[in-house]
Amino acid sequence: MSNLIKIDNEYKNWITEVSKRFRQTQLKAAVKTNSDMLRFYWSLGRDIVGLSEKNNYGSGFYKTISEDLKDIFPDIKSFSPTNLKYMRYFYEMYPEVSNRQLAVDNFEDAENRQQVVDDLGQSIIFLIPWGHHVQILGKCKNNPQKALFYVKKTLENNWSRDVLLNFLDTDLYERQGKAVTNFALTLPAEQSDLYRCSYEFCQVN
Repeated sequence: MSNLIKIDNEYKNWITEVSKRFRQTQLKAAVKTNSDMLRFYWSLGRDIVGLSEKNNYGSGFYKTISEDLKDIFPDIKSFSPTNLKYMRYFYEMYPEVSNRQLAVDNFEDAENRQQVVDDLGQSIIFLIPWGHHVQILGKCKNNPQKALFYVKKTLENNWSRDVLLNFLDTDLYERQGKAVTNFALTLPAEQSDLYRCSYEFCQVN
């Protein structure tokens, strides 16, 4: 700690304010990195579904994809057969996002296209870490309502993965979630920035 901080309150307050701004910037950057990676995982899951349906690949398809991608990206750990299966589950759990992506692809007008991109970016499924999604997907198979319940609760309460797993194991959805008939896949615009800035568990796992 410098002497200036000790003797100059104005300088001390400024340093404190700069540190807060930097922390907020770090959080926003981490959330964006997480969101972009999750969109990639979702799109890869979509591609796997499409290729499997078109070509009737067997269960060994995941191992083949894993080996080929690891040859190209030897330092990346995300392309294990198990993780690739979860990417497929991720897409199959939330296929509604595909309608928004198709809208993006089909818009030729730049301004309207960007608006659709912005709307897609507010999807709550892209705002929590992948490690959280793996737990949710494992516990909420074939139940998008239940999965979205836990995604929303994670965002609202800044749950760590361990806390999320605890609530998954105690059947919180069965006790609370059934009282809620529908969860939106996207956040209202006024809430999106709040969740993005407050969520502190946004590293990609």
